[in-house]
Amino acid sequence: MAAKRTPRSTARPASTAPSPDAASPDAPSPDAAADVAAGTAAPPTGGTVTATADAYRRRPRQPRGEARVSLILDAAAAVIAEHGLHAATAEAIALRARTAKGSLYQFFPNRDAVLAALALRYADEMRAIHERAFPMDPHGLPLDRLIDRIVKPLAEFHDSHPAFRRVFATVEGPGDDTRSAPTRLRAQLFDSFVDRLDVLFFARNPTLATRERRRIALVAATLGQSLLARRGRAVASEKKPLLDDLRRILLAYLQPVLEPASPPVRDQAPPTRRKR
Repeated sequence: MAAKRTPRSTARPASTAPSPDAASPDAPSPDAAADVAAGTAAPPTGGTVTATADAYRRRPRQPRGEARVSLILDAAAAVIAEHGLHAATAEAIALRARTAKGSLYQFFPNRDAVLAALALRYADEMRAIHERAFPMDPHGLPLDRLIDRIVKPLAEFHDSHPAFRRVFATVEGPGDDTRSAPTRLRAQLFDSFVDRLDVLFFARNPTLATRERRRIALVAATLGQSLLARRGRAVASEKKPLLDDLRRILLAYLQPVLEPASPPVRDQAPPTRRKR
């Protein structure tokens, strides 16, 4: 009779090495800190977003197909920017793209799938802006310049993509509905941005407690998101004042916690002259 096999254990031996951040329990994850500093951090939930992959009926594989999809997405963005989200029907998008509606349906099953793909495009562009905006070493920049470095490219993106706000305002549908993709992408982008701020704030002031630092990052991100969205709806004459107000608000809010005043130095008595 064959000997009974003993199943091989798949458990890994426990590591006895100390945790790399054991000396600083309030610090963000070292891997997250390194990724954010290098500009390669991914969204904290789910990594690279693939939720909208199902939005495509058929993904383009040839340059001609890629150009057609890009044309369709450009047309959808133009219709949304000019007439609103509800006006972006499959017929209107195809008409703006100067292509047959059947050409749209070659790549997308419906209009909501086009919006999901457009949201993914915006998310990729926004994530690239985040990576460029956050400096590898934030210590050498004054706080007002650091704020400007982050806020300015975000404002420029909103200005050059007027459909962005409307696409990400899509009402969330069922979990398996492509209409929920913009909402999921927006949440992932926001969480990723808060993570980056969290790491940045730790670098500027390591003495902040974890919960306080995270709360400050959340408030700063929420302020920025809300005012930039309001600025996107404003007339041209209000855009600069709103951006200036956002800078001032963030500076006033962050300066006390990221640049705490150092304790006053006691006056030293002047040195006495030696008697000769």
